[in-house]
Amino acid sequence: MVRRTAMSELTIHRGSHQIGGCCTEISAGEHRILIDFGANLPGTDGDAQTKDREMVQKVFGARQDGAVLFTHYHGDHYGLFKKVPPGVPMYIGPLAKNILRILVPYIDRDAPEKGSAIVEQMRTYEPVGNWMTPVPGIRVLPLYVDHSALDAYMFCIQAAGKTILFTGDFRNHGIAGQVERMERMVQKYVPKPVDLLVTEGTMLSRTGEVGDTLVRSEEDLGQRAEALFQTHKYNFVLVSSTNLDSIMEFYHSTPKGMHFVCDLYQARILLTAMRDMQEKRGFKEYRASKTHPTIRVLGKGDGRWAELREIRESMKYPVYCKAITKEELERDGFVVLARKNTHPDTYISPFDKLREKFLDKDGQIIYSMWKRYLEEEHADKDLLRFIGGHPYETLHTSGHAYVETIANLIDTVDPKWILPMHTERADEFASIPAFTRWKDRVKVLHDGQTLDLDEL
Repeated sequence: MVRRTAMSELTIHRGSHQIGGCCTEISAGEHRILIDFGANLPGTDGDAQTKDREMVQKVFGARQDGAVLFTHYHGDHYGLFKKVPPGVPMYIGPLAKNILRILVPYIDRDAPEKGSAIVEQMRTYEPVGNWMTPVPGIRVLPLYVDHSALDAYMFCIQAAGKTILFTGDFRNHGIAGQVERMERMVQKYVPKPVDLLVTEGTMLSRTGEVGDTLVRSEEDLGQRAEALFQTHKYNFVLVSSTNLDSIMEFYHSTPKGMHFVCDLYQARILLTAMRDMQEKRGFKEYRASKTHPTIRVLGKGDGRWAELREIRESMKYPVYCKAITKEELERDGFVVLARKNTHPDTYISPFDKLREKFLDKDGQIIYSMWKRYLEEEHADKDLLRFIGGHPYETLHTSGHAYVETIANLIDTVDPKWILPMHTERADEFASIPAFTRWKDRVKVLHDGQTLDLDEL
């Protein structure tokens, strides 16, 4: 049989049977888009079936064309961005780009290859409802969704006469997922029929985490945090600096009279997110707290203070930042957004100093990250070092869709075919009770396999 030279296909280069490290290609004739170009999750590259260096060769070794659409700013989705060949356009959300402007220089401090100039070249998506044509023959509608990374996108894609809905990472239990927002958005903007739904399934292998060990929503997290903060004077919260929904819940839950504290790096990310989310997207949860209109900041005066003032002055609902003294910390107590120290042999971080001084007095650690980072397989030695054997409270909610959320999306979209990815349970998808009524529609690919869109 002679292979056609102008086929329209979907290929999951990586991510069909693993979480993270994703890259999916959709082609229409000679043109293609790539959705995400992510690095393997920390600590997994050595054991991964396809290592990061092999991934770059796999996607761009033979052809250096197309366009790359990043769903969001988590490293397992954008992390290989420096390896995208010059001239290949990259797209990301406007707030996500602003966060990367702060995040990438921080990550690149010890990296020989810097990424800031590449971030500046990234193009940004238009507001919801505007179609774009990144390459001839493929139309894309970015749809803003709820995720633990702000400014995350689901894509409606039209190619080869077919409509594909690609979820990326999503959920509906965060701030942006309130009042059935996703369902209403999909019903309004996604044309019917949907030929193929490509859905993440991260939580399919983590169902045991949903229950007593995990709060189900960001709102639940805030309510439990408020109660926890009342029990100790000095509160250390270990949370990702870009998990802004949770950070806002911790901020608003800080007791009156106690200080909400972070460092300059975190303050820049926080104010950048608040400015965008309160004004452009209208989320009141991102406005300044009435009891804490001033965020207290660790760090000496430098150019970053000027940047904070500039951001504040451009905010519709300003939040103020002010340096905090050792005396205020000790006298009044605090909720501090702490981070691990990745260079303990050469650097003592301000969080290390606070921990040494206050944790044993009347302090507690609140752990708000994935629990497996503290377990053997994915153990993060720097996080474990910060905790140092002290007891800690786990207060974390997932950034990913629960089983019932995925089922609700399938019911809303009613796709002809369903393709799971970003999951360790792709082969079991059709047998999961919530999905069995659609079992005849489920297709499963392995990395590198292609799905002929013309035959859907």
